[in-house]
Amino acid sequence: MPNPPGRMRRRRFVTLVALSGAALIAAPLSRAATAISGSTKTAARRREPSPAIRREIASQEKSLAEQLKTIRTYPLPPGSPMAFVFRPLRARRRR
Repeated sequence: MPNPPGRMRRRRFVTLVALSGAALIAAPLSRAATAISGSTKTAARRREPSPAIRREIASQEKSLAEQLKTIRTYPLPPGSPMAFVFRPLRARRRR
C-alpha cells in the first residue's frame, strides 16, 4: 500500500533510528574499549563510520540546515509577542 505524500515508511523510519542510535553509541563504545585495554595505539586507529552512517549524518545535517533556514527566514512583524516566557515556579514545601 503506498504511503500518503510526506509520510515515511515504517521500515525506513526504523532504519534511520537504528543508524542514528548506532552513530551515537559507536564513539562512546570505542572510547570505553580503549580505556579498558589501556592501549593508546587503538585510539589512534579508530574505525571510520560506515558509508550508511556517513550518508545518514549528511542527511541529518542537511535537514537541520533546511529547518534552521526556514525558522530564520520566517517574517516576524515588529512588536510581535514572544513565543514563550520562562517563569520559574516556587517549589512546594512538603510538610
